[in-house]
Amino acid sequence: MNRPQTLSPRRDYIDILKGLGILLVVFGHYMEQYRLGSHLIGATFISIYWFHMALFCVCSGLVAHFSLRKLLAQQLWLYLAGQGIMLAFRAFVLQEDLAAGGLLDAFLLPWRHMWYLYALLFWHLTLPLLTLLRDKLRLPGAVLGLALAVGVSLWGGTIDWPFTLVRVFAFYPFYAFGVLFRPQVDALDRLASRFWAVRVAPALLLLAGYGYRFWQMLQFEGQLGESAKIFHDVPYGEGYAMADRALFLLVGIVTSVGLVAAVGGCRCFAALGRRTLPIYLLHMPMLTFLVDLGFYEPARAQATWIIVTWVTLEALGCLCILGSGPVVRFFNAFANVWYRLLKKPAPAPEPTLRQPQKIPYRPRQTPGTQENKT
Repeated sequence: MNRPQTLSPRRDYIDILKGLGILLVVFGHYMEQYRLGSHLIGATFISIYWFHMALFCVCSGLVAHFSLRKLLAQQLWLYLAGQGIMLAFRAFVLQEDLAAGGLLDAFLLPWRHMWYLYALLFWHLTLPLLTLLRDKLRLPGAVLGLALAVGVSLWGGTIDWPFTLVRVFAFYPFYAFGVLFRPQVDALDRLASRFWAVRVAPALLLLAGYGYRFWQMLQFEGQLGESAKIFHDVPYGEGYAMADRALFLLVGIVTSVGLVAAVGGCRCFAALGRRTLPIYLLHMPMLTFLVDLGFYEPARAQATWIIVTWVTLEALGCLCILGSGPVVRFFNAFANVWYRLLKKPAPAPEPTLRQPQKIPYRPRQTPGTQENKT
């Protein structure tokens, strides 16, 4: 008996990409404290920041479906609840004077990593237009939509936006790409699962490109700084130009597509990819708490291998704690509490009258009319 197919089957490669992405997010944040003191750590940090959030944004676009109920009852709720947790952490653990800058601003405007959930609220509002271009105009519509998204992003850097909207514009093309090119990316994953060359070729190209750039950074004399080109959280000016953002968009999209083919079959990341919510939400407070307690100071003057070992242990410990079953179940229930309560129940099937069974007529047989079976 064939099993009925679901309307939206889970695509494992997206969980795999999210797992790789959250791994890089945690390691990138946990090594940031040491990036200016070591070329090896600095080059690794910059390489991660070229594409790790681009990959996350593409994955969000690949699974996006417009729902006003989901936007309000899940995404907005999760952002405001997360901001409340961050506000309490800053006030009681970090002892910040939040009243000086305005308590309402501290609650509404994203704190550090919360910008991503903040940006998703705005990006989700454009989803009907993006899906219309993709579904009605097919590939030409997808190309047009991506061109518009890139244009908005490049134009956005000309304005010093209030309310921390800079990254909302800067990273928008990655989300738009995931929405617009979902059919093509799905087809690439299916193709890569059938032909090994489709996995090997992008993997080799990514290794060659990133390896060469990594070697160049190791040879660089001086500090590997240029924070504006790393974080893309400022308008153009003082060494950060439109060409830098355009290159960042190109590298992020090409790398994300290459990773779909190269690592889309690495199921070792899939379990981690299904546990990204508590890890993303809580890893930064955990890191900030460790820095505030002075956990990072003893390793600053040590050899690079000691620093790398220290960062690795801290990052893996964070992933193990926040990715554990009880934590994940609690935060998944916490994030979806209103979404599930407001979910419309499925209509009950209408009762039908039970039809009386018809008993077939069989003529009564007497012993004198039975056939001789011998």
